[in-house]
Parts: sequence; C-alpha cells; structure tokens
Amino acid sequence: MEIINVAAPEQPVDKLLVGIGGEIAFIRVLGRGSFKISTALKEFSTAAIDTGCTSLVLDMAECVGMDSTFMGVLAGLAFRLKQKSSAGRITMVNLSVRTRGLLATLGLDQVIDPHMAGATPENLQPYFQSTASRMTALDTRENSTRVTAETMLEAHENLVKLSPENLPKFKDVLAFLREDLKANQHDGQKQ
Repeated sequence: MEIINVAAPEQPVDKLLVGIGGEIAFIRVLGRGSFKISTALKEFSTAAIDTGCTSLVLDMAECVGMDSTFMGVLAGLAFRLKQKSSAGRITMVNLSVRTRGLLATLGLDQVIDPHMAGATPENLQPYFQSTASRMTALDTRENSTRVTAETMLEAHENLVKLSPENLPKFKDVLAFLREDLKANQHDGQKQ
C-alpha cells in the first residue's frame, strides 16, 4: 500500500496593497483582514486622511475573511474620516457573502458603504483603473507585542463605541487586553 502525503492547501499571506489617487486612498486586502495587518492599515490610512484623503476604498476581492481587530480598526478610521470631513467615508467593494455578513454582525454596515462583488460604484471605476498599476505592498511586518495589543484594544473599544450591543461579545477581550497592557507597562518600568 502506498502512502500519499497530502499537504494542506497553503494559506495566503495577509497583505495590503495601497495607492492614492487624488482624495481617495485605495487598499487591496489579500488573504485575511487580521490583527497581523491592522496596525499597518491604521497607520497608512491615518496618514492618508491627515494629508487630505476623504475616502478610503478597500478592494476585498482577494480577502478570505476578517477578524474583529481588523473590523475595529475600520470603525475607528470611519470615525476619524467623519471628524475630518462630513463627506468622508469608507467604501468596501468586491465583498463576498461571508465578508459582507461579517460587517453586518458587528454593525460596521452603519459606517461603511458596502458593495458586493461585481457592484463597484461607477464613479470609482476610473480611479481603480488608474491606481491599480501604481499600488505598492505595505510593510506589514509584525509589530511589538505592546503595539499589537494597543491596536487590538483600541479596535475593540471602537466596536463597542459603534454598537453597544458588541460589549457582551468583547467584554472579556477588553478586560484581558487592558490587564495585559497594564502588566507590560509595569514590567517595562522595572527594567
């Protein structure tokens, strides 16, 4: 009898491709929208907003899923855009049924303009075509444990701010992250 080794399919690497066209920052999410790339997403998008971008457009065609940290960062960015400009908004295009459902589960569809695959708004299509060839990979290398924990805490606080119904879902996560950051702060002071 011959034994055949069947390897599990390789998971795509979580990655962000970014580009700016006028007042629109484009972000293509490859793999999972996860805590691993959330700090890079937050930093890029915050810088784009601070330099005049009024819209963030996320292309989710190659995104297989999102975690709560990633979605909490999106909520925080939506709040920041609204503070800067009443017309500021986040648009997500090429959503699958699964990723669209995730947005609704946490209430992000209240602050994000979602579009299913194949339903990209016509006004964005020229920007996509001109920016697609100029997108570059964003450095998403892992951050320090502290920076990651801070991003995760802020993201989950954003989800509760967005929808108080999220508090029971994330109460334990919030308590853990706060305690972890407090413990790490004390450890850092001893050194």
